[in-house]
Order: sequence, then structure tokens, then C-alpha cells
Amino acid sequence: MLAICKSSLGDAIPLSKRYLGEVDQTDYSPLTVGESYVVYALLFIFDRVDFLVRAPGQPPFWAPSYMFDLINSEVPAGWEFCITQSTTDYKALFDAFGISYIFGYSLLVNEYQHYVGLVEREPQEVHRFLERVQVYKED
Repeated sequence: MLAICKSSLGDAIPLSKRYLGEVDQTDYSPLTVGESYVVYALLFIFDRVDFLVRAPGQPPFWAPSYMFDLINSEVPAGWEFCITQSTTDYKALFDAFGISYIFGYSLLVNEYQHYVGLVEREPQEVHRFLERVQVYKED
């Protein structure tokens, strides 16, 4: 999947779709308007979808899909699906944040510690992500 950034500020997110304190001025740097980003996973939180993206030289992060226009919606081969409320470790995401599904590469949806490590930008998990990205580039 590939998306082009149309905004890097929270004002692109409809008021009814904002979560975790997002406001008009919420800054989604290092997104750059007009740049394209590979979408590495999808996260379904309440009634919105967030994309796992990565800017050059940065660790990956979740950004609301409202910040982008999809230019290639083809789902990569090998993506898997996690229903958070029925998966022991991931259930905490549903209970605390309303995240109901994650759709993406195997490591992300099967190893909760990897998911948490990416969110917290832990070097070991970012490295594991980058290794996985390299595999995608070779496919």
C-alpha cells in the first residue's frame, strides 16, 4: 500500500474521529505534505483507520488515515489479521484504547511485545521492523 500525505496536522481529522487528545494543532511530524509513504499496517480504532508509516531516517509510527490519500491500495502478500478483543495480549489495546483490529505484517500482529516496542520506539523492535521492511523490498 502506498499513500500520499495531504496534511501533517490534526485539523485534517474530523472532530468526531479524534482520539487520545488530538486537536487541530496536533503535529504529525515528520510527515511531509506531498510525499508518499508505504503503509506497513492498518489499525482500526473505534470507527477510524490509522496507517503505520515511516519517514526517511525515522522509526515507524501510527498516523490517522485522514492525513493521506491512498495511491495504491493493494494489500501486500503475507499480511495477517489480529482481532484484539479475542487475543490475550492484544486485548489490552481494545480495553484501554478501543483498538479492535490490526492488519499487517506477521510480526506486528502475532508478537504483542513487538507492537508495544514500535509504539515506544524501542531500538530492538525498530530494528526488527527495519529487517522486515528489507524483506518486503526484496519480495
